[in-house]
Amino acid sequence: KVEADALPPDAIWIDLKSPSPGEDKAVEKLVGIEIPTREDMQEIEISSRLYIENNARYMTATLMCATDSGNPRTTPVTFILTDHRLVTVRYDEPKPFALIAAKLARSCSANITGDGVLLELLDGVIDRCADILERDGADVDSVSREIFEPVDSRGRGNAKRYSDILITIGRKGDLTSKVRESLVSIGRMVTFIAAE
Repeated sequence: KVEADALPPDAIWIDLKSPSPGEDKAVEKLVGIEIPTREDMQEIEISSRLYIENNARYMTATLMCATDSGNPRTTPVTFILTDHRLVTVRYDEPKPFALIAAKLARSCSANITGDGVLLELLDGVIDRCADILERDGADVDSVSREIFEPVDSRGRGNAKRYSDILITIGRKGDLTSKVRESLVSIGRMVTFIAAE
């Protein structure tokens, strides 16, 4: 259990990963905002993912996870900006979080704000999505070559090979669809931030 007194009062970024109710309450007490539950984050309609409550901007985006595994997925992540402090709430491991945390630990401006951390995270998410799409495109090009320039021109065993190709195309399409969903949610967030 984390007590509010244990949190640095000048913390710029508080990253809650699978927070316990005690951690939620400690951050709520320190920052003066309500932390959404996992159920809140998952049930939010797309039109209700961006709102202002008690002078805090709440933004929930869909981010990619486990893209290097055989089971890529998306996960909701809530970003809360209040008084130039950022609170993130997540229940998974989007890779940009670890990358940006390591980057900021190595070198961080003394006058960085929560807004700056948010921009770093969004930049990391977009870079990661671009990398995924680039890799996906190369894989699709490889499959295309397999179809139109088969190594075995005698035609033996093509049913199995074509079945594998269709499975690969389906997986790549699914991954591309998830990346697109993530980028659309980030685009909405950026528009919301810019309007504020």
